[in-house]
Amino acid sequence: MSDDLPRVARVVVASPLPQLDRELEYEIPVELRERIGVGMRVAVPLRTSNRQLQGFVVALERAAEYGGKLATITELVSTARVLTPEIAGLARAVADRQAGCAADVLRLAIPARSVRVEQRWLEAQAARPDARDQSASAVASVLDDPEATLVPMYGPDAAALLARGSAARLAIDAPVGVDAGVPRSLLALSAAAAARVRAGESVILAVPDYRDVELALKALGRFLETSRIRRLDTRAKPADRYAAFLACLDDTPGVVVGTRSVIYAPASHLGAVLVWDDGDESFIEQLAPYASTRDVALLRAERESLTLVFAAHTPSLEVARLVGMHWLTPVPLVRPEAPKIISGSQALAEETPAAHARIPALAWQEARRALEHGPVLLQVVRAGYIPSLSCARCRTPARCSVCGGALEFARPSAPPSCRVCDALHPEWQCPECGDKRLRNTSLGAERTAEELGRAFPGTRVVVADGASETVSIDDRPCLVVATRGAEPVPTSGYAGIVLLDTERSLAQERLDASVDALRGWSNAAALAHPSAKVVIVGGETPAAHALRTWQQPEYATRELSERRELHFPPAVRVVALTGTDEEVRRALSTIEAVPELQPGAALQVLGPTPQEVGSRVVIKFGYALGTPLAKALKSELVRSATSRRPRVAGRGGGHASTLRVRFDPPGIF
Repeated sequence: MSDDLPRVARVVVASPLPQLDRELEYEIPVELRERIGVGMRVAVPLRTSNRQLQGFVVALERAAEYGGKLATITELVSTARVLTPEIAGLARAVADRQAGCAADVLRLAIPARSVRVEQRWLEAQAARPDARDQSASAVASVLDDPEATLVPMYGPDAAALLARGSAARLAIDAPVGVDAGVPRSLLALSAAAAARVRAGESVILAVPDYRDVELALKALGRFLETSRIRRLDTRAKPADRYAAFLACLDDTPGVVVGTRSVIYAPASHLGAVLVWDDGDESFIEQLAPYASTRDVALLRAERESLTLVFAAHTPSLEVARLVGMHWLTPVPLVRPEAPKIISGSQALAEETPAAHARIPALAWQEARRALEHGPVLLQVVRAGYIPSLSCARCRTPARCSVCGGALEFARPSAPPSCRVCDALHPEWQCPECGDKRLRNTSLGAERTAEELGRAFPGTRVVVADGASETVSIDDRPCLVVATRGAEPVPTSGYAGIVLLDTERSLAQERLDASVDALRGWSNAAALAHPSAKVVIVGGETPAAHALRTWQQPEYATRELSERRELHFPPAVRVVALTGTDEEVRRALSTIEAVPELQPGAALQVLGPTPQEVGSRVVIKFGYALGTPLAKALKSELVRSATSRRPRVAGRGGGHASTLRVRFDPPGIF
């Protein structure tokens, strides 16, 4: 056996424990030294707890840095190189930015293993020994010319930048309208992706949810053969998702399309990352370390020198900030496009009852007229039947006595029930005034559809909400009642659109309520047929004005300016610390000991405030302080996790750390 074979493997173990968040050295058994490789799964022992964990090999060495005796790798679980060096480095960068663990990032990046699927893939690779030697410049079969789609939208220079540019960073205006059942916004991104594939590059296309995945696949099918398109989203069955993930490891350039975790796809010869509607809440990661798709895209593009494209009808404030810093280059449409938007309330006398009706007369008239030509969309805020109730006498919100959740009427003639725990409350009584009567404070999609069915007898009514699987509809006349983001796409666009409950959307007690509302309205209005009218029901607010004038970027810039004056995100970053009073106090002491975070730095501590268990502190800080702050908090997480007293058999004592750190938490203000 050659002395040049590696003897030591550096392994990242699959453990969420912060004290294990580093590369651990293990001796490679003699029988594995010729087979083991970087990116493979292995099983390794943990001496401190006398158990085994799986992990990934991230490096092979001939000698160890550690001077003592190394533990030995127990098993080579698989010879599939599922962790590429690029994703390993990205996972480390994401974890460091968020004060998290690389293992948690890799859990998001690499799907659960399917042995049968993996074995078939390995056999296919062995049968094609030249698969890894394929040229990156292999030309894909292109059905339609993608640049012919881009040039009329953005002009020849911008189209060339989208199709062939090197490490460009762009924020592009999205076109409006529908083309053969596909939003033109996704058609533009699909054309840019196909042009890159034709040039020998792979592309990642990240979209908010499965509806957008289906539409993107339909759009990509116009430009590329099916073998060049890979779907990678969490709704797929585990085996199918793992098969799609392994396909990304092949050397053939293609487009990987999926939801938020697609940003970690190991696409070979990756040249561009395209993100549609990055401000959508679906891009907020719900698992530690909670890095959003936008932030991971920014990190990956910087690390791998990729072209990065953000596209939206309403740019996120984060993208507006980067445009203002000239970090992103705005790319406008050659000819500005906007739907025909009118106010349903202002068209009537302001003091008449009709002006303040949920569906004003003008909206009824436009809906009736549009039904003669095709489908009509009515966008509502909430799903369900009557999703919000209050006391009929004193207007106190009706709450569940079990969990405190809001009560609703889930269906006609049903007793009030909790939206959170489903507990029934047939004998509800107001805790403030004792009244037993309930009133509606909002109407859901199902109740709205019921009312429309009575108002338009004989007309088909389609309800589309978060539980609906309806992605597309044909051009036959019908009424579509949909919640924001669930609107099905007609073949030629909607003949008419009515945006309801706009004031209720803006009344939510969240800092981002107006931006989110404008995004939802804009995405719906963009589905209108060129001859259609979009009626927005509600008063004239800055967000409604931005919609009517189709000046969403200007609105985002103004909103960002106000946030900057008030020191609210994304003008600043935020981190939330929760834990016992002692843990939070120690975390603050650790921060105060860091020279870069001394008083006078762009850092503001809010709290601590009491929680059900322990307390919480919210810290606002400038972007430049992100690295030292995350490093300090990570060290405190490790210290807190390793300083507990050992539990002794037959005695009390011992405790697990409850300290939690979350950077950029949504809805904190």
